[in-house]
Amino acid sequence: MDDHTALADARATLAEAARRLAAAGAAPEQLAVTVPAHRALGFIPRRETYRRTGEGFLLGALLVTTTADVYAPGRIVRASRQVLPGHQSESAQARKELRQRLLDARFADGTTVVIDSRRLPLDDPSAMAGERGPLVLREHGVLVRWMPTAPDEALRPLDAYLAERLDLALGSLNPARAESEHP
Repeated sequence: MDDHTALADARATLAEAARRLAAAGAAPEQLAVTVPAHRALGFIPRRETYRRTGEGFLLGALLVTTTADVYAPGRIVRASRQVLPGHQSESAQARKELRQRLLDARFADGTTVVIDSRRLPLDDPSAMAGERGPLVLREHGVLVRWMPTAPDEALRPLDAYLAERLDLALGSLNPARAESEHP
């Protein structure tokens, strides 16, 4: 199988995974990019905010859209107004501020937002062959680096990885649906 065919097959497999999750009622995560602090009209200060760029499903080390684009996930945050009582560390305060900024950027309360994900070049065989992220092209086909520090010897075939991830994701949806349908 040549590289172009392997990548086309991978795109089809990823699209099918996203389609199955959507059909099962899985809520997609929202994709966003950071809009840096700037000055509007040259003098009105605007603080850092976030802009929605789409949505997709997290499948372990991969984030897949319904159009079969695949991303290396960035920061994963839940937009919420959650208030923790008592003294909070500086990092907890920073996370609280980030969650509030996501709400200010009009993400719904409770929505999972994946910030600054990196789109993987699934249509470029040479770029995918040189990729060191979660999805790579090697002589054995398209493989998944399920852990960022995993060596090439630990890469898993995409089909097997997605089958396992879909089984986990769809399995967790069915009990939740059964409970909501039968109180």
